Amino acid sequence: FFMSFMIFMRIGLIQISIPLSIPLSMPLLILFSFDCTYAWVMDESEVTAFASPDSSYPVLEEYIENTNVSFYINTYTFDSPSIAKLVREAWERGVDVVIMVEPSPVGGISDIEKQVLDYLGSSGVKIYYSDIEDLRFNHAKYAISDNSSILISTENFGRTGFPVDNRYGNRGFGAVVYNSNLTSYFLDIFFSDLNGSVRADVSEGAGGLPVLPEMPGAGFVDNGDGGGGGRWEYIQDSRGYSPKFAAERYSGTFNVVPVVAPENAVENILGLIDSANSTLYVEQFYIYKYWGSKREGSVETSPNLFLEACIDAARRGVRVRILLDSTWYNIEKDDPTSNLYTVEYVNEIAKKEGLDLEARLIDLKNAGFNKIHAKGVIVDDSAVLISSVNWNKHSPTKNRETGVIIYGTPARYFSKVFLYDFEGDFERGESDRGEPERWAGVLGIPKTPTPVISAGTTAIPAAIAAGFTALFIFILRQRRRREM
Repeated sequence: FFMSFMIFMRIGLIQISIPLSIPLSMPLLILFSFDCTYAWVMDESEVTAFASPDSSYPVLEEYIENTNVSFYINTYTFDSPSIAKLVREAWERGVDVVIMVEPSPVGGISDIEKQVLDYLGSSGVKIYYSDIEDLRFNHAKYAISDNSSILISTENFGRTGFPVDNRYGNRGFGAVVYNSNLTSYFLDIFFSDLNGSVRADVSEGAGGLPVLPEMPGAGFVDNGDGGGGGRWEYIQDSRGYSPKFAAERYSGTFNVVPVVAPENAVENILGLIDSANSTLYVEQFYIYKYWGSKREGSVETSPNLFLEACIDAARRGVRVRILLDSTWYNIEKDDPTSNLYTVEYVNEIAKKEGLDLEARLIDLKNAGFNKIHAKGVIVDDSAVLISSVNWNKHSPTKNRETGVIIYGTPARYFSKVFLYDFEGDFERGESDRGEPERWAGVLGIPKTPTPVISAGTTAIPAAIAAGFTALFIFILRQRRRREM
């Protein structure tokens, strides 16, 4: 059997279409330079899907503990003492650890993060402040273990993104992908970004972690010798989220598309949205009603391309559901682009045009978690975007952002998470029920009940789907250009 399809890539202002015919028995790897529009990886993979706050920490904990040679982290912020302890223990057993963080996050580096970085840097862990040419923020959120797998998430390495107590924290999406080709792609990005970054100057004699309740979620603090070897005291949580989503592991041949901003994020995210045929679920920290100036912009003059693509999907018959965060700063009435007005805008269009389209704000008090921090899109229960990209104009065009689109059965996991959040029928946990629920061995749990088809068999529908998806995206792109 052979697969015939088109690969589209953009170099500068030139788009190139490449017809390919490849034996289906051959694992497919097409990875272009960072400025390509589409980069497809089809190969034998293991994917562990997880959600925050439910299962993010135990996945990360086991991921670090299973690392033997090298561990590389790129994250916007790193303020979790619990994760810092795991990372330092890895370094102490001989793992090469390099951490890159954003030097100027909004509000500046917190005192807690400074202490965490000093604790790690003073032990010998290499800490760098990113300095990526022509980019505003380093907003990526990923880790690479032993040059063979990548953990990619919507969450920073913090106390709400990877909470020890899973009854508190952000709603976020994440996945661990065991695929050497995909990992090599992100390794190139990591070391390219590291080049020119500045080695952090840790405090002389530093070494202690901050002793604090993990704001205000749970965690462990070192009440011992200050060097990580003392007594780590459990801090009880006072919130009541009831965890539902243990991590799930999938094996097979999966089509994976790396998403990297500013190089290809706009094109790849629009391509995913445009490919929706039946359902489109979006769960986001925020979606600006429009791009451009908040005071002078508008949906007519500076539309949010991602949001308008979702609305267009509904116009062609797709069932579209959008769920947004409702933290106070995301629903301010004096911000014309806030989630409050985005929801109103979407629902007014749905009502006026009779579309199967609905947007909601999450009820955080009822849900029990801190905020929605996810940046996720699920299409037709068969593809999921997990990324750090926020839906303003700046994030996908001016920041370093990273993500993946995973095609296949792992997407169903995130559909379940989304629908649970969107329907809002939450079960509240008890704040005094003792230790938080933990799912041990999450990276080695039994495979999902979904039958695992042999790689040779699975490759056929996956390859055909990739070909049709690429063709469909091309047709939509050409139609959109003619209409503009």
